[in-house]
Amino acid sequence: MTALAPGPLGSRSKLPIYLVVGIVSALAVGVGAVWVRPPFQWATLALVVVLVGLLESGGAVSFQLGKSKFNFSAKAYASIGAVYLLGMQAAVASAVASLVISVWMKRAVSVKTLFNAAMSILVYGTAYGVFDILRRASNGDVWLLVAAGAIGGFAAWGVNHLLLGAVIAAEQGTTRFNLGPFVQSVTPLSLYYIGYGLTGVGVLAASFRIGAPAALVTLAAPVAIVQTATNRWIKEQHARVDEARSGFNATLISLSKAIDLRDKDTEGHCRRVVDYSLLMGRHLRFNDEELTRLCHGALLHDIGKIGVSDSILLKPGPLTDEEWAIMRTHPELGFMMVADVRQLERAREIILNHHERFDGKGYPNGISGEAIPLGARLFTIADSFDAMISDRPYRKGMSIQAAREEVRRCSGTQFDPSCVAAFEKITDEELDAIAKEREHPTEEMLSF
Repeated sequence: MTALAPGPLGSRSKLPIYLVVGIVSALAVGVGAVWVRPPFQWATLALVVVLVGLLESGGAVSFQLGKSKFNFSAKAYASIGAVYLLGMQAAVASAVASLVISVWMKRAVSVKTLFNAAMSILVYGTAYGVFDILRRASNGDVWLLVAAGAIGGFAAWGVNHLLLGAVIAAEQGTTRFNLGPFVQSVTPLSLYYIGYGLTGVGVLAASFRIGAPAALVTLAAPVAIVQTATNRWIKEQHARVDEARSGFNATLISLSKAIDLRDKDTEGHCRRVVDYSLLMGRHLRFNDEELTRLCHGALLHDIGKIGVSDSILLKPGPLTDEEWAIMRTHPELGFMMVADVRQLERAREIILNHHERFDGKGYPNGISGEAIPLGARLFTIADSFDAMISDRPYRKGMSIQAAREEVRRCSGTQFDPSCVAAFEKITDEELDAIAKEREHPTEEMLSF
């Protein structure tokens, strides 16, 4: 079954999350109260608890979708096999086992843990309910019975991800929850749930020959082996990806240092604009991937200045019109420099457009409004604010309050008002702490 991974809730209001969890929990309690009836097969139920607990503690396969992390566990093979054998009482036993193991491993009870347990009862209960109705209608036909098992698994998939979608939307907010990508991500999992249902039919058939306990154990052993091997392989792949990502980030940091070192007057500029951009990005509810792209673009926004001669770049006084024309080529130069780096495909939007204006009077292409990528609209404020408060050979830097007022004044002309609103949420204390940073960026900045 796919479940929310344990962890902190989002920073937005938790009331919608508690409401969804409360409704799901109430439904689970109601379903259990109505459908769980004696006689109970205590020995087999105890075996279900043990098997599900072992599979749960063996580690689930984790994957990320937006801001939410999912756990995908093979315990569903044993759970659906058990509910096809024993009915709703097995669904409750499986949920209890998962709850106990999760609490024991995390040493705490969380809202997500309770939600997963309640959702488990509803998901496996749905599988059993659909299977039981179709089994009764099959009149003993083997192929209809197999189809009933597959359909029961598919119904479980539908309920599982309907409930997951509801709680993720509550956590992220309906305006940030992208239904399309969510559906695309969970649709391939439907095949696994159909497989769960077919396996459940196999367990039921085997129970007539070797008994329910033996059928469950026979299923659980190979599933546990496959899950262990899969987790080991995934951990190895994650380690390789992390190593590659670390090397890539270190390269970007080195490039940003090289950019900073060309001009001592702007020392620490790359680090500061990254920090300002991150704060605004979080206020605009960027996910981790979006924040990473924002950081990459912020770090390398001035990489094109490598192609500008020192006589222009380091000139102590105002530039002539001809010199400004050359200086204004640096966004396009930077864009071309990173054009072949696939990992910077989104980041180069910031490099190219960080001098565009919301009113269309910027450069190099004079685009306006939402035609400018959001990351570039946001970064423009960070870049301009840091320039305003920084000392230059030909002028003294503004105070934070004066620079704030200038950002407000330019809202709707130079800057996107929605990005200005995000900037306004940054406190003076946060701005002052970042403004004092002179050191170069470090790789830890890219860890979210």
